Parts: sequence; C-alpha cells; structure tokens
Amino acid sequence: MLRTNASRLWSDLMTQGAIGALPLGGLDRMSLTDGDRDARGLFAHWCREAGLVVSIDGMGNMFGRRAGLDDSLPPVMAGSHLDTQSPGGKFDGPLGVLAALEVARTLHEAGIVTKRPIEVVNWTNEEGARFSPGLMGSAVFAGQLDLAAAHASTDRAGLRFGDELRRIRYAGHAPMGGRPVDSYFELHIEQGPLLEAAGITIGAVTHSHYSVFADVECHGANAHTQSEPMLRRRNALVGAARLIEAIDRVGRAHAPAGSASATVIDVWPNNRINIPHRAAFSYGVMHSDEAGVLAMDAEIEAARATIAAETGLSFSTVVKRRRDPIHFDETMIALTETVAAELALSVQRMRTRPGHDAFNMSRICPTELVFVPCRDGISHSELEWCTPEHCAAGADVVLHGVLARANR
Repeated sequence: MLRTNASRLWSDLMTQGAIGALPLGGLDRMSLTDGDRDARGLFAHWCREAGLVVSIDGMGNMFGRRAGLDDSLPPVMAGSHLDTQSPGGKFDGPLGVLAALEVARTLHEAGIVTKRPIEVVNWTNEEGARFSPGLMGSAVFAGQLDLAAAHASTDRAGLRFGDELRRIRYAGHAPMGGRPVDSYFELHIEQGPLLEAAGITIGAVTHSHYSVFADVECHGANAHTQSEPMLRRRNALVGAARLIEAIDRVGRAHAPAGSASATVIDVWPNNRINIPHRAAFSYGVMHSDEAGVLAMDAEIEAARATIAAETGLSFSTVVKRRRDPIHFDETMIALTETVAAELALSVQRMRTRPGHDAFNMSRICPTELVFVPCRDGISHSELEWCTPEHCAAGADVVLHGVLARANR
C-alpha cells in the first residue's frame, strides 16, 4: 500500500519546531505572534512546493488546494493548527497540519489525481491561549461564530485579534466559509495516556465529553493593607482563592470520570499595599456523563454561595458556556478502522476530552478525528512527545482515508 514519507514528515515537524523553540524542546508560538507568522510562511512555502494553491480567508485560515479531476466537487479537507500553547509542544496541532501536507506531497509524487479536490488546512487560533474562544478559525468557517466578534476579541494586553491578524499580514480575502465540504480528517496526538497504556497505535474517535467553562469575578473593597482593621477587610483575592480551592476539590471528588480546575486569575489593583477589590478567574469542568457534569456544576455553585455568605464578598459570572458531546460521523469512524486494519495498525474506538477544530467541522460535513499515542499522555507542555513511527502511522491512515473519500 502507498505510504507517506516518514522521514520527511519528521523533518518537517522538527524544522517547524525550531520556530518559537523553548529550552526543553517545546514551543511558545501563540496565535498571531511573530512565531505564528513565521510558521505560517514556512507552511505556505512547503504547500506551493507541493503544487498546492494557497488561499487565506478573513480569519487567517490557510488552505492549500490540490485540484481534482472534477474540481467543481466539494473538497476533502485535512488539517489542524500551527499555533501552540505557552508553553506547548511540537505535536499538538502541527502534526495534523504537516501530516495533511505530507498526504498531498505523497499523492503529488505518485502522480495520483483524485476525483475530488483535496485541501490542506491550518486553522487560526485553535488553542485560545491568547484570544478567546479557542477553535476560533474553524468556528467562523463553520458559521458557529461571527467574523466581527472574532476580530473584536482582545488578548490580556488589550490587543485586538483583527489588528494583530493584519499586523502579521494574514488577513486574507478568500470567502469566509459558506461553501460545501465533502469531509474532514484531523490527525492529533491523544493528549491522554490510554493508547500508550493499551499498546494501540490508532484511536478512531467517536465523540467528546460534557464540559462547562466559566469566567467569574469576585468583588470586595479597596483598603490599605497595613492599616485597615482585619475584621473589616473584604479581600476579593481571598474569595477567589477559596472558590478556586473548592473547584479543585470538586474535580478530585469526581475523578477519574470528571475533572475541574481554575486556570487564569487577574487581580485589581494588583499592588503590594492595596487590598484587592476585584479578582477575575476562569475555570473548566469536564465529565463523561451529563449527570456528572451537572452535579459538579451544582457543587461549585453551592460552594460559591457559601463563600459569599461567609466572607461578605460577592461573585458574578461574566461568561458561562456548556458544551455537550460532539459525535463524529459513523461512516468516517468505520473508514478509519478499515484503513488502519489494512495498514496492519492496531486500532480502537475512543472518546476525546480536549476540544478540536473537528468539533466545528462536524457541524457542516462528515468528520473524523484520528488519534496517535503521546508519551505519558502529556500535552500542553515542553515534555510533549510523539514517536516518529506513530506520527507516520497516523499520516498513513489519513492518506488512505482521504484517498477513499476523494475518489468517491
């Protein structure tokens, strides 16, 4: 069977991994930074070398198109994202983009022209590490998020997404979604330990978990930290800290099926002499079952009410979003299993805990998310690692999945 070029894919991963490189081998290449710009430029160069026509839409989403025999048919897409967390690793996102590129290169070198066109995709701001929400580029493409709202998003320094997109010169003019897509494949490291522990090479992802994400503020009162009588103090940081601890306690009580953690905190006025009057933080809750996520959410709300009553502080919810499981297309799942078996690769069905651009694409076309193992299940870390063999195995599965769909 036709195979991708494993050594070239690995070289691409390591070469792109030099952009935004960190001392321990990971990356810091958040969306719309100079590092993201440089990674995009290299990707575009490689696409053109492979004979792909590159277009960029108003979100900065990049598409490398390979024409089909009937170029009027909806394309088969494959890809992921080049932006990373801070710190992040070399594989979360880039593997999916560069494996899709390797599929196009392999077909080009083999002289294979498919019935349908194929598009290699780099989605903008999947991570949400700098601009919120995550999965942003694919959300706008799939009609789940308004383009103007996405452009108005700001980072913690107050810089607007739209301004930064123009600054790095990736505000393109291609149509912003609204076009038919035949199907979509996304290759990704598992970001969990299950495949590695089971000795399985390919995960055919069936669906995702329940989750709740919230931004909360605690409100107190400014006062002098050296002179305000202790019993009169209304320290918003204390209230936030108590609720953050309660959220962690809820997550641990519901493990392993559930998890909950606070992740970001900002305090005002944030100096050594003032008692803070405002503290804002974010947290996420996840569970495999609806009853579980509802129970965790209720326990956190109860803890919040108790802390407010005990401290005289007040809490407000700025944003709260619930995401129910996304189910992928059964035909695409079965195709992944069939292809893996034909390639003599072990495969199992599984769920995903993290979100992926495949979630948004599943709303507009048949979609499949393909997992390969990562060492110790570690991700969003400089220690993130996937072996060359597993990278190549995942790329081979995507190659034959894309071929099957594109020649229908």
